[in-house]
Amino acid sequence: MATRYYLGIAEPGANNWSISFPAFPGTVTTGDTFADLMTNARDALASVVAAMEEVGQPIPEGYDGRPEAQPAFDTADYQDPRFVVTPVDVGGRAVRINVTMDEGIVARLDNLAERLSSSRSALLARGARIILTSEAAE
Repeated sequence: MATRYYLGIAEPGANNWSISFPAFPGTVTTGDTFADLMTNARDALASVVAAMEEVGQPIPEGYDGRPEAQPAFDTADYQDPRFVVTPVDVGGRAVRINVTMDEGIVARLDNLAERLSSSRSALLARGARIILTSEAAE
């Protein structure tokens, strides 16, 4: 996996903070404190990227700080913006691995993969993402 960084626009509200990401229109999350917001921002981006990767959508290029790399947004849409850069892990090239597991589990995986028109590898990767996301939330 590689880490990319995305520009987030955070705003304080009456009782919490919110953040949106110009590179991911419609992706918004909130937090009671700024620290909570940053945690929730990473989780929101990870979820969006995982969903995009799962269906084969291209992931937007990250933000590297150059003005010309900044995604477009209208400052008039924000009242008191704070600009932050949020990291997210994105998939890299596929790597072949050897895995040993109970043959009954393998048979169930293969059956599910066939029903979903997927592959055993895709299901294992999906399961790994779910575990990694839940571990990061703890």
